[in-house]
Amino acid sequence: MGNLLQLFIRFGGFVTFVLVEAFCFFLIVQYNEKQDAIFTHSWGIFSGRILERQQKALDYIGLSDRVDSLTKENAALQAELANTRVFQMPYRDTQFLVLRDTLRKVDGSDSVIDKTTRPHYEFIAAKVVGNSITSTNNWLMINRGTEDQVKPGMAVVSGLGIVGITRHVDRRFSMVLSVLHRQSRISAALKLKNGELPAGSIVWEGGDPAMVTLRFIPKHFIEFIEIGTPVVTSGLSGMFPKEISIGTVFDKPEADIENPYFLNIKVRLRQDMSSVQDVYVVKNAFATEMDTLQTKTARQ
Repeated sequence: MGNLLQLFIRFGGFVTFVLVEAFCFFLIVQYNEKQDAIFTHSWGIFSGRILERQQKALDYIGLSDRVDSLTKENAALQAELANTRVFQMPYRDTQFLVLRDTLRKVDGSDSVIDKTTRPHYEFIAAKVVGNSITSTNNWLMINRGTEDQVKPGMAVVSGLGIVGITRHVDRRFSMVLSVLHRQSRISAALKLKNGELPAGSIVWEGGDPAMVTLRFIPKHFIEFIEIGTPVVTSGLSGMFPKEISIGTVFDKPEADIENPYFLNIKVRLRQDMSSVQDVYVVKNAFATEMDTLQTKTARQ
């Protein structure tokens, strides 16, 4: 109590001055219209700036949740886009317009499953937590595993293009065989102006991490290939959806020394592998069925 009294004695004059000034300011604003208008306008500007900064702080705090939400939404849109590339046509069933797979034979039953095309691809959003680009054989680590239905042999893409293929999968994390790996082989195609999609294989021969090689394109396509021609996934492997961007032709095609009937084409990757962060693991709904058929064929 004594300390409080000493504090009041020491600063009492200043406190009294502040209180009197505040009371006078109140009287001036309260009983003068002009000063009241000035105060209201000034207070509105000041409080608006305070609220704006407060909202920015709240937005920053919730930024991570918003990014995750947008990533999941983008994954759904990517899956929808990939599935629309399956050959389908509208089919009206009573009052509902559904999609029917025109290549699928429909029996006499009235089953909706037979009349509609099931989803082909599902995109699982993930983040890169480890990445290398300086080795001969490069890997990425993502924060998705068996708990998220990720399995070995699934394609991994970003919003810009291909990234790699899952190889080793744990409960919560997965190791991805990067496109910058000597063992990486990804089915790709040239998107020519005449509408043709000649298919080959993307490989990385080391060196520049922004450059890969498209091999096994028949040499008679050389007259249609220009610098800047888009290179996309062919969709033939069933691992990557059709027409996912890979990059563009960087230089004039050259004849393959080992096989002169085919071309070697330098391709600049669209996705900068040094800065990849948000990715999507592509789950093919028919992967098991397709793998079983390929295994049977390989044994013959």
